[in-house]
Amino acid sequence: MAQMVEMPISGSVTASVKVNIRQGGPSVQSPVLRKLSAGASMPVQAIVVGDMVQGNAHWYRTADNAFAWAGAFLPLEQGDTGTPGGPAPPEPAPPTDGDPGLNRVPLVVDIYHGDGVNSFDQAFAGGLRGVIHKATTGKSGSDDAYAQRRELAKRAGLLWGAYHWGTAAPISDQVNNFLRVADPDANTLVALDYERTPGNQMTLEGARQFLSLINEKLNRKAVLYSGDVAKSELGSRKDTFFGGHRLWLAQYGPRPVVQKSWKNYWLWQYTDGNLGPGNKNVPGIPGNRQGFLDCDHFAGGVDDLKAQWAS
Repeated sequence: MAQMVEMPISGSVTASVKVNIRQGGPSVQSPVLRKLSAGASMPVQAIVVGDMVQGNAHWYRTADNAFAWAGAFLPLEQGDTGTPGGPAPPEPAPPTDGDPGLNRVPLVVDIYHGDGVNSFDQAFAGGLRGVIHKATTGKSGSDDAYAQRRELAKRAGLLWGAYHWGTAAPISDQVNNFLRVADPDANTLVALDYERTPGNQMTLEGARQFLSLINEKLNRKAVLYSGDVAKSELGSRKDTFFGGHRLWLAQYGPRPVVQKSWKNYWLWQYTDGNLGPGNKNVPGIPGNRQGFLDCDHFAGGVDDLKAQWAS
């Protein structure tokens, strides 16, 4: 057997689901030593590379040389020196001054039918790598540009994502509407848009239920898009459920600030094309009638974005 790749760490992890602790090696074929209930924590001593599960080959090793797949846990609690259970979110972006990431074509944009698209091929050639498109709103609304643009974007080599605008409608109806229209395959990023919707507001518990149902149906977690709504609803408390989902932060200022449930954002919508710092243009995608375009900052490289996109 080849020597196991291992990175020493120091900290504890909390299970987001019931997880098998395996004996002998980081493999789904290793015998189950014990089970850890969702919400329970355990100390870990290293991250190792083992069997690939749902695109993630990271496993935790405990002091008694047992192993657990890292994707079943919330992010590692300090002090940690390694990679958390899922793909590691990037560090917060520094101020706009001197940050080339905000001054070139962004790696990701998010659009809907009201945004003009002239050429996804031109956008890819200009540096764009991912598109997150609105698929649905509430229990019955759908974006009629979604399906056609999906094929064009994928043909151009772009990563594809779908988001749902949450409302006060019954959550199960919203999930069904989203999955029907978005029709996500294994490579499609899925996201919940949790923002202000006057008179038709999705509640915090509604967002929790939506994310839970998506996880049940797809066996992977959706990204949560939010800004001041999540911050105001969660207040100063740390919510491990929401913190276990990647955060797509909406904040049009020079420094992104996340609510304490997250250590960091995964994606940062830094501008709506009008407000906010940095570059606001993408070749081939002119934006809405005013020429405004939502642009999103990913602090890693293209390979990192691809690896983490639909995880």
